[in-house]
Amino acid sequence: MATQVHPNIELLERSLALLTSGRVDQLADLLTDDFRINVHGAPTRVGRDAWRENVAIMQASFSDLSVEVLHALADGDLVAVNLRFTARHAGDFLGVPATGRTVRYDSLEHYRVRDGLIAEEWIASDVGTLLSQLGVER
Repeated sequence: MATQVHPNIELLERSLALLTSGRVDQLADLLTDDFRINVHGAPTRVGRDAWRENVAIMQASFSDLSVEVLHALADGDLVAVNLRFTARHAGDFLGVPATGRTVRYDSLEHYRVRDGLIAEEWIASDVGTLLSQLGVER
């Protein structure tokens, strides 16, 4: 008996594949016009343009991005994922100049899906681990 993957998990996996391949415009098409961004410790932002700005910061700071889905759960319109990001620190990030180091950190993320599009995200990344790999003492 084959196990069926929840369609909202498939949507998130497709969006992550687009992110890692640099196809930002195609990924933006998977977001609602009023997409809400909730990043732990930062003010809520709204819209595809705000999302593109966040992605541009990450792309300028890190290259060779890969994302591993460690766990994914879906219930109704919500998806929870535990992700592991790996990338090379190639540009300034939060005031830390490029180190060229390969970094790996985990992120706990929740998404709300509406009408087959991603409508909202809540992100709680392990920034402490990331910064310590860049040589920032806490």
